[in-house]
Amino acid sequence: MKIFALNLCLEFRLREADLPYTIAPISFEELMSRFFRKAVAPQQQFFVTAEDSPDFLQEVFDLQGQEMWRAMEATITFWFEAEEALDGFLQAFMRRFRMVRSAGGLVTNERGEYLTILNRGRWTLPKGHIEPGETADMAALREVQEETGLAPITLGPHLADTYHTFRRRRGWAIKVTHWYRMEASSDAPLTPQKEEDIEAVAWKSKSEWLAVAPGSYPLTRELFERVFQPE
Repeated sequence: MKIFALNLCLEFRLREADLPYTIAPISFEELMSRFFRKAVAPQQQFFVTAEDSPDFLQEVFDLQGQEMWRAMEATITFWFEAEEALDGFLQAFMRRFRMVRSAGGLVTNERGEYLTILNRGRWTLPKGHIEPGETADMAALREVQEETGLAPITLGPHLADTYHTFRRRRGWAIKVTHWYRMEASSDAPLTPQKEEDIEAVAWKSKSEWLAVAPGSYPLTRELFERVFQPE
């Protein structure tokens, strides 16, 4: 499971014993020591041994809220030795957040291009909150139409769920976004929803997306990587 906090990617998974290469995980203490010694490169990946203790849970929770990681866009993979320990940690970790649900769409056209929006200076994908009485797929379709002006749109299958944390007035929340594949015509007019700070809407080919991806949000890049992986 991956959870994005600020621009930091926290990954929680079982340690793989049959990897074709050797990875020597570090301790949480060593991770923090490297950061304070400035021994961290942008977008670097770390493998950290997970600990079975309440202190470790608090340390990871504190870590996800530290602004010092924002510019680094690092990935920290916490390795657990047992599935029970991983499941227990994730349940306890998620209970520390208020859950918020949203939905969005990855829209393609007949040319194989992807619909993207320019939001606060970064290219990303349309999404928004699920309103009372809506299903996730209904909300995804509505949000794409509202933010891009695109219609008609054919709703496709569920693509993936992503998670990211953010601070609210009364504490921390974690947002789960349900993503769906969609299809539409490249001839349909596009209108950015200015009141939501959307500056532009555009169809982008795979190569065009990869050209702007470094300036996008890490979560958006992660979603595109899932889409491109089978190719």
